[in-house]
Amino acid sequence: MKNTIIYLIGFAGTGKYTIAKEIVALSAARLVDNHLINNPVFSLIPLDGVTPLPDSVWEKTWAIRHIILDVIRDISPSDDSFIFTNELNEGVADDAKLFAEVEELASTRKSVLIPVRLICDENELCRRITSPNRADRLKDTNADNARRKYRSSQILNVLHPNLLNLDVTNLEPIQAAQAIIKHAGGEA
Repeated sequence: MKNTIIYLIGFAGTGKYTIAKEIVALSAARLVDNHLINNPVFSLIPLDGVTPLPDSVWEKTWAIRHIILDVIRDISPSDDSFIFTNELNEGVADDAKLFAEVEELASTRKSVLIPVRLICDENELCRRITSPNRADRLKDTNADNARRKYRSSQILNVLHPNLLNLDVTNLEPIQAAQAIIKHAGGEA
């Protein structure tokens, strides 16, 4: 893959980061995980993986995000590929804005954009979100939060010709990565 941006979108616990790491292992893409952006802020405030974060956190993470997007646009080699991860929900204006910013970045770089909506069964999602390694990465580990979000919202509906909807409930991360790379026109 050259000059491709893969954007993994799914609920917390879906496996975005794990799948992204598999894509990195199979390609020369660089990972821009949402926690690369969030954790410089998250690491400076008390987190227990259960209590909701204060709203003021997000304006600080936006500043970091814009710096990263600027570096990719202005400094990174034009043939480099990137994998972004985010939980983006339908009906949330900031989430639609996040997607639009990555879409604009792809357009500016003349990159192929591959949005991927990762779908996961509710029970499997709740099982995954309680994984101990999620807490180590300052991620939400509350199954009740995951269940509530699963039942009350949906992942952003992306209108894009390269969209891939991928049910990862029963897929190993390597299988998901291979399917995404194949969809992107690469070899897995």
